[in-house]
This record gives sequence, structure tokens and C-alpha cells, in this order.
Amino acid sequence: MTGPPPTDRRERGFTLLETVVALALIGIGILIGTAFLNSLVRSSARVQASSEMLRELEAASEMIRGGLVPLESGIVLTAGSSDRFPDLTVTAVVERGAVPGLYDVTLRARCTVAHHPDARVLVTRVWRP
Repeated sequence: MTGPPPTDRRERGFTLLETVVALALIGIGILIGTAFLNSLVRSSARVQASSEMLRELEAASEMIRGGLVPLESGIVLTAGSSDRFPDLTVTAVVERGAVPGLYDVTLRARCTVAHHPDARVLVTRVWRP
């Protein structure tokens, strides 16, 4: 009992509509994946900038405490130390404390990450007799 070959739909292949729907779903998946990767790269750049700013704040604080930088308000460090963030600057605001010889120092690091300004602040006290 042999008969004509089966004409079942599964053996004919995919229709044009099924192929278009499958390609649209793959395209949407690729767009979502690309958006996720872009946000991951941006957040990584923000974390690196934050780490670099904190490193520069600590360096500026140690330079002030060690007497390498005068204890006065103004720009302490500029972009020279950071290749990745060329607009990174550290500024200091120095105020006399309640105790003679004790100064309140506020250090601010600023830079631009992915076209958005970012800043970190470090507040410390310095003793200069």
C-alpha cells in the first residue's frame, strides 16, 4: 500500500509569514541586547571615573597634609594625571577651624563621563601649627 507522498504542512517548509515573524523576533532580541551592552559600557565608565576621582582626591589630600601643596583654596590638581578623563580637576576650599592651627578642607573632584558631569567630595581636617 503505497500511495502518493504525504502533503503534510510540516514537510513543505516555512511560510513567508513565519520567516518574517522569526526575523522580527531575532531583530528585537538583538536590539535589546545592544541596548543592554551600551548601558553596561556607560555604567563601567562611570565606575572607572568615580574610582579615578576618589584616587585623585586621596592624592590631593595627602599632598596637602604633607605640605607639598599650599594650604589655600583653589585648584589642587588638573588633568595631567589622568589620560582617560582629561577634564578631571580637583579643587580645594580651606577654612579655619574652631581650634587654632586646625583647618577644614573640602576637596571636590569633577569630570565629564559620557557627556554627563560627575563629581565627588572629600572633607578632611589638616593640622598646621
